[in-house]
Amino acid sequence: MDTSAVPASVPAVVPAPRPVSRSAPASASVSAVSAVSAVPASAHTDLVGLLDRRAALLEAARRARELTGADIGLAGQVEAGGAAVLRTWAGTRRDGLHDLVVPAGFGLGGKVLQTSRPYWVRDYPRSRSITHHFDEPIRAEGIRAMAGVPVSVEGRVIGTLYAARREASGFADTALDELRRLADATALALTVADRARARREAELAAERRRLDALHDSVGLLLDTLDEQVRGLRAGRRGPSGRPDGTPRTGGFPPRGARPGAGAGESRESWRGGESWRGGPERDGCRERLEHLEHRLAEARALLRSAKAHGSPVLRSGTGVRRGTVADEGLRVRLREAGLTRREYEVLRLVSVGRTNPEIAEELDLARNTVKTYLQAAMHKLGARNRMEATVRAREAGLL
Repeated sequence: MDTSAVPASVPAVVPAPRPVSRSAPASASVSAVSAVSAVPASAHTDLVGLLDRRAALLEAARRARELTGADIGLAGQVEAGGAAVLRTWAGTRRDGLHDLVVPAGFGLGGKVLQTSRPYWVRDYPRSRSITHHFDEPIRAEGIRAMAGVPVSVEGRVIGTLYAARREASGFADTALDELRRLADATALALTVADRARARREAELAAERRRLDALHDSVGLLLDTLDEQVRGLRAGRRGPSGRPDGTPRTGGFPPRGARPGAGAGESRESWRGGESWRGGPERDGCRERLEHLEHRLAEARALLRSAKAHGSPVLRSGTGVRRGTVADEGLRVRLREAGLTRREYEVLRLVSVGRTNPEIAEELDLARNTVKTYLQAAMHKLGARNRMEATVRAREAGLL
C-alpha cells in the first residue's frame, strides 16, 4: 500500500489494490514573512540570525532530518534558469544528490517547484505520479520514501526542502507540519540573508568610493605640493646654484656692490630688498618650504592610510602610481613643460585615443579628476583642445 501527501485534517492512508504512489497536493505554503509570525519564538526563528544563505540552508537540511525522523535532509535553492539546486545536505552516504540540478516538473522536487505545493511518496522508485529522471542517485543513496515542501516568499518559490528515508513508509501529519514550518522560517532566513548581503555590498561600495575619492584628492595634492616644493627648493639655491644662494666670491661682496653699502650687501637686494646672506624674504621662503614639506608628509600619510584600509585603487597591480615615469630624460622634459606625472599619464592615454571615462577606469580616477588633469596639461602646453595638446606634447618629446 502506498500513500501520498494530503492535508493534515484528512486520513493519511489511502487504500490501493497494489503498491502505487499517488501524489496529491497538500495545503499550499504561505509567504515566509507572514507565516513566521505563527511560528513559536523557539521554533526555527534563530535561523534568521545566521545572516548567511548557505548557513541557513545547511541548518534547514539538518533540522529537516531531525524533525521528521528521516535518514536524510536536503535543501535546495532556486538559481538561474528557474531550477532548484541541492546545495546542502545532512545524512547522505554518497555524493550523487550533491549539487543536483532539479528543473521544474522533474522528480518529486520538480513537482514541488512546479506546483508550489508539498508532496510526498512512500516508495520513490515505484511511484507513477512523478518522473524518474533522478532514479540513479536516488537508488545509490538507498532512498525509498521522500517528502518535499516549497520554500516560498510571497507566493514565489525560492527553494525546496526535503526529508528522505531509506525504507518505504509514510509521513505523519505532524512531521509534514514541522517541515512546512521549517520551510517558512527558512524562507525568512534567506530573505534576511539576502538583504544583509546587499547592505554589506552597498556599504563596501560606498567605502571604496570614499577611498577612491581620498586617493584622487591626495594624489592631486601630492602633485601640487611636489611642484611647489621643487620650485621653492630651486629658489633657495639661487642663481649661483649654491644651496644657500651665496655668490661664488669667496665671502667678499659681489661685484658691483653699492658704494658705501655693508660688506655683505649687494647692489640689488636678493628678490627685492633681501640681504644676499639672508633677510625677511629668505626667511619667509624657508618657512613656506617647511610648511609645504609638512603638508606633503601629511598627504603621504593619508595615502598610506588609504592603502592600509584596502582602497582598491591602491592594490598591487592596479592603477598608475607615483614614480612610474622612469626615464630620466622624460623626467627632465616633464619638468621643463611643467607637467606633473598624473597630467602626463592622462595626456599619454589621450594620445592613443582613449576617452575620459576609459582613462578614469584605467587610472582608477574619478572622471572629473581626469578632466581637471587634462585641462591643466592643455593650459601648460598652450593647447586649445586635446588633439592640439597631444601634438604639442609630441613636439616637446613627451610622447
